[in-house]
Amino acid sequence: MPQMTKGKSVHIIVNATFERELIKVLKEAGATGYTQVDARGFGYSGVQDGHSEGESNVLFIVLTTEEKAQTIEKKLVSYINRGYPIVSYITDADVLMNNRYNKPTL
Repeated sequence: MPQMTKGKSVHIIVNATFERELIKVLKEAGATGYTQVDARGFGYSGVQDGHSEGESNVLFIVLTTEEKAQTIEKKLVSYINRGYPIVSYITDADVLMNNRYNKPTL
């Protein structure tokens, strides 16, 4: 029977133009997977509604270990320090895992 495993949920909101670079960051940090969805809304950078170039955001959700979550955040800070508009936060997560593929889930 699958069991709950303690982990972290990393949420990252970035402009779609940064998508490929973010995927590289996640892989370098050892993330074993992510979920990506289009994100629209309003915040410090104004309305992001996807109607024109540069006005499209994506949300990445990464379920991972605490160590990998911290590695991801450190890498993102280096981009933020260079002026990239990135919003990210980490929450605790109880992850239901069945690991039927015998691959690391977190």
